[in-house]
Amino acid sequence: MPDRNLLYYAAPAAIAACGDQDRLISEALDQPIGAGRLEETIPVGAKVLIIIDDITRPTPQQRILPHVLRRIEQAAPRQIKLMIAPGTHRPLTEAELLQKVGPAILGRYEIINPNYQESHFHYLNTTELGTPVEVYPEVLESDFKIAIGNIVPHVVVGWSGGAKMIQPGVCGKRTTDYTHWIGAVKTDLMGVCGAIDNLCRAEIDRIGEMVGLDFIINTVLDEERNILKLFAGHFLEAHRAGVRFADQVLRPEIPELADILVVSANPCFIDYWQGFKPFAFAQFGVKKGGTIIFVLDAPEGLCGNAPSHQQAVYEGFRMTPPAIIDGVNRGAIRDIVGATNPLNHFKLIDRADVICVSQYLTEEELRLLRFRRANDVNAALEMAFERHGADAKVGIIPYGGETLVRLKTL
Repeated sequence: MPDRNLLYYAAPAAIAACGDQDRLISEALDQPIGAGRLEETIPVGAKVLIIIDDITRPTPQQRILPHVLRRIEQAAPRQIKLMIAPGTHRPLTEAELLQKVGPAILGRYEIINPNYQESHFHYLNTTELGTPVEVYPEVLESDFKIAIGNIVPHVVVGWSGGAKMIQPGVCGKRTTDYTHWIGAVKTDLMGVCGAIDNLCRAEIDRIGEMVGLDFIINTVLDEERNILKLFAGHFLEAHRAGVRFADQVLRPEIPELADILVVSANPCFIDYWQGFKPFAFAQFGVKKGGTIIFVLDAPEGLCGNAPSHQQAVYEGFRMTPPAIIDGVNRGAIRDIVGATNPLNHFKLIDRADVICVSQYLTEEELRLLRFRRANDVNAALEMAFERHGADAKVGIIPYGGETLVRLKTL
């Protein structure tokens, strides 16, 4: 591609990460936001549950957990357990658990690794919006709940992190169905991305309060998975401080919308269940009627990492949006979370032509997504320039799963 065609290269802000990551973590835990220090707050004899994210999230749990565990043990708890927050994803394999927490922690502490499809949940209460709150019993049996996660832009709740580790992290089907349906039919998807004040986030925060989330630790990472900053403390105050910082890092400005956008799904490339995020974020960097060149490996297909939704996802992509909504309202579609993936996809698919570069997506899967295939980026660029002309302006987003561009303001 000639240099004259390049309009922008939009990557996260180039902020140098602290060379001493352990010191950064320790200092944040020494000065929590809106809460006391862990070692001073946890009651003696308490049952402590540390909720951590699964393999689809990049939070450096191996580095953070030793700091947290040392402080908790100073409080003389009765027991400490760790729990994977799977949402609706599959359980972690033994190798993935080892990768996530490291051998020392895996060998010393009990780690609850739920199977969402086979689990039983405890009903707690119902929110004012009508969401029934159902949670893993191990969560409610604990006296002090800590959630460790990461903050990036999100398509349903604006930003990840905070109480999202509770819902959908450790909640049951009915709870997750309700909140995802709110996001799909009661909010504007393009208006929610990168916005913290939205209906679905407010509902998730209410659920976090009802469940009793006591303390969060949230990271903002660079592209190399170094911690740029860590936010610890009250699940609302610390989270909002983290979002303000993440907004500066992960929302680069672009001069104008591109005719052609080349976007890598990295790091959300496991399947299209994750890959929908970079696809949605890409809409903010390309003109209506433009072309998105979407680089998405998807080794687990459309939703292999969330197998409980496979039937609803594949069936949903064969339906129209009104038919999906009608099916949910009539009770014919029982997997509401699964149905929201194609429903949200259909909201965006007509905004731009999509050429997908993928090693693993089948022809049938691409047809369902309404994506065209190219074998590599150069071939995709040839196809796009043929459509838009030799003078078309090209944008590049190398880290599309966590980058949400915005137009530069004068």
